[in-house]
Amino acid sequence: MHALFLHHQTFARVEARLKPFSQALRPVLIFDDGHFETPWGSGAQLRMIAYGTTDIYFSKAAPVFFRTLVEHPDLVWFQSSAAGLEHPLLQAVGRNAALYSACHAQSEAIAEWVLWAGLDFFQRGPQRRAGQAQKVWRRLPFRELSETRWLIIGFGHIGQATGRRLQALGAHVTGVRRRPGAQPGADVIVSPDAVNGLLGEVDAVLLCLPHTPETEHLADAEFFARMASGSLFLNVGRGALVDEPALLRALAAGRPAHASLDVVGEEPYPADGPLWHCEQVTLTPHISAVTEASKSRTDQVFLRNLGHFLNGRQPDHLIDRSVFD
Repeated sequence: MHALFLHHQTFARVEARLKPFSQALRPVLIFDDGHFETPWGSGAQLRMIAYGTTDIYFSKAAPVFFRTLVEHPDLVWFQSSAAGLEHPLLQAVGRNAALYSACHAQSEAIAEWVLWAGLDFFQRGPQRRAGQAQKVWRRLPFRELSETRWLIIGFGHIGQATGRRLQALGAHVTGVRRRPGAQPGADVIVSPDAVNGLLGEVDAVLLCLPHTPETEHLADAEFFARMASGSLFLNVGRGALVDEPALLRALAAGRPAHASLDVVGEEPYPADGPLWHCEQVTLTPHISAVTEASKSRTDQVFLRNLGHFLNGRQPDHLIDRSVFD
């Protein structure tokens, strides 16, 4: 018997599909006020399986959830709905869990956020909305995505999902990754050392990288100075990739012309933060992956991995323990 520790809203979505495993599982639900409930199942258990989703990551009970995982003496497997691993709490869980698996199912939703941000910029959405608010009948020309060139730095699952969508609309996509070779969603793949020479030749630059010591403040004053006048900068990776004061100075200089950010250095972003007040910034509160379809795909990954685990097989997308050392 295993305890299955998860948020009550996550459980509500998957309960019917957990029933085939009922002889092996005792669900333990955590609610937003921090209390636990066991809806069905019985029997003593020491071994724990945990499923972490945005339901709990964005909950007030997140500290209780993570403390429980970090302190549990026999956490045999943790499935995260996130691809990222660098958050200190996830690192702590990874050090305690016998097995840790990640998930890339949210990539499709994030790619659609990028497409929205690109369309809004190139179709001059802010100016159109301002004209409507002012009741001004003004025809504004716009650029078609089919004539734009994109540089996607970090061409993993998110980059590929974004590149496929952009290519379908006729855009040219250059992907940046350490490993050479053709990749779906890119017209060209280049290595990171080619980035500086390409920044001034593209219309949009997208960051999809994790935060590491090597990538911290990758987008700094020199990076922005190399970008083309009138270009778009986007970040769906991590806020620490960007030197935010340097970005604001660069926006004032027109290189880039606009920044679309779903992640920032401090989250939640403080009410007095300067990004709120910059007309050249589109800021969303780290929500690009939060869709019902994304949750459904993530649940499917967990349920498939649960079947693997209970049948003695390794879960998919297993993370090497050295990552947490």
